[in-house]
Amino acid sequence: MTSTADVVVIGGGAIGSSVAFALARRGASVTLLDASTPGRATSASAGGLWSLGESLGLGCGVILHTAQKGVGDGPAPLPRTFMDFLWASNLRFPSLAAELRTLCGIDIEAESATGLLYLVYDDEQERHASRIVEWAGSDHGQVERWTPQHVHNREPLITHDLRSAIHFPGDNQVNPMLLTEALKRGACAKGARFIAEARVRAFRCSNGRVVAVESDKGTIACGAVVNAAGAWGAQIARLASIEIPIQPVRGQIICTEALRPGTLRSNLSTRDCYILQKAHGEVIIGSTTEYCDFNTEVRYEDMCSLAAGAIRAVPALRNVTLKRAWAGLRPGTPDELPILGPAAELENFFHATGGFRTGIVAAPLTGEVVAASVLGQTPEFPIEPFLAHRFQFLTA
Repeated sequence: MTSTADVVVIGGGAIGSSVAFALARRGASVTLLDASTPGRATSASAGGLWSLGESLGLGCGVILHTAQKGVGDGPAPLPRTFMDFLWASNLRFPSLAAELRTLCGIDIEAESATGLLYLVYDDEQERHASRIVEWAGSDHGQVERWTPQHVHNREPLITHDLRSAIHFPGDNQVNPMLLTEALKRGACAKGARFIAEARVRAFRCSNGRVVAVESDKGTIACGAVVNAAGAWGAQIARLASIEIPIQPVRGQIICTEALRPGTLRSNLSTRDCYILQKAHGEVIIGSTTEYCDFNTEVRYEDMCSLAAGAIRAVPALRNVTLKRAWAGLRPGTPDELPILGPAAELENFFHATGGFRTGIVAAPLTGEVVAASVLGQTPEFPIEPFLAHRFQFLTA
């Protein structure tokens, strides 16, 4: 069976659903294909909207740096351009949450008052914390140094073995699964078509363009294709004879039984793990960062390490039952920046992948800029720093 669409979006995670929603809002005929592959990043995300924290190397960044090099100087920040991109994307969540609630009745649990606390245990971390404040600058005015007393006034369960903390009041959280489902349903409400269990097998190309996508659920003639396949983005691109340096990065996460909501008011980042309590009460503790192909194994020793880091930060968690553990695959790139926009090899093939540890917070703006690019419009945020050709020397 052959159908038609202006645009085929490959990948039904947070990024692909955001692109489909943005395209459908602009009046494009969209088909969203999802292979429903186990282990994708959205299903494993904690949903922290840490636009500044992640930009400055916290969350998974500091955990990876500690595992590889010890604490030392700490991880370097991501480029200022990307920090600004994440900040602009994060600012969209309140209005997006309201729009999606009205459109499809789903509350994406976009919180606005949790904030992120980076806990500092020793002198080396104090020096790293001072550099973080310096790197952040005053552009956004959203970084504060907190004393241990200030921390305990807000979070009485946090360890007293604490030197200080950095507070990011604008770094909150969302429910990534509900966000993705709402974006997908929002796209469908605007006229998009969603096809599950539709693994892409091939592209038909003619005169430097994709003219059709072949999937397990049929062939779709199209005017453009968006590769939003996450950790599988390189495989999808390769079907079109395009090489991009996407590598799956495993993240293992553990989850506790549901505690009284508000037991932890803040998102927490330490050099051992990150910790956040979801609206329904469960506490999420993550995350390893491992380059291990497409292996989604959960390892006992890694779960123990994450649990130990969480107990160090919040000793009361020692008496809490672990409920489940899982692993997901994030799409990593060599410079930790996404790959967005048109491919040089085919004029109607576009990328929206490589979000690694910032995919959820970047999703709203990613959808907007990629949709604009596909439709020949000027994106509201410069897309040039994220084009795939920056890796030309790696894939040649």
